[in-house]
Amino acid sequence: MARKIDWRQIPWEDVNDQVSRKVIMGDRMMMVMYRFQAGLTWPEERHKAEQGGYVLKGKIEAHSGEDTFMLGPGDSYFIESNVPHYTHFVEETILLDIFSPPRKELMEKGRGFAPSATQK
Repeated sequence: MARKIDWRQIPWEDVNDQVSRKVIMGDRMMMVMYRFQAGLTWPEERHKAEQGGYVLKGKIEAHSGEDTFMLGPGDSYFIESNVPHYTHFVEETILLDIFSPPRKELMEKGRGFAPSATQK
């Protein structure tokens, strides 16, 4: 089955006071539109899922190992399975993350939302 997704019609879900999201999940892929507040640092993580993303608005500093990338609107990224990475959101940012397979732990209440994320 194929379907059109109108992100404007999906309401934002507040994860906490610094992160909101919109989620579409299938059997083998998950898309999450995130809105992050400026100054937030998402702690280092690694996961089985491959992760790709596209920055719609804002500016982020993405870190993986010795590499640091500054990303803004129109930029994309790809993170292979089990590669450690973390992100600092320089400005309020809206991005689309795509995970395969889906990271179902992100949907569990009280888990998966980087409880150690820090505001600078």
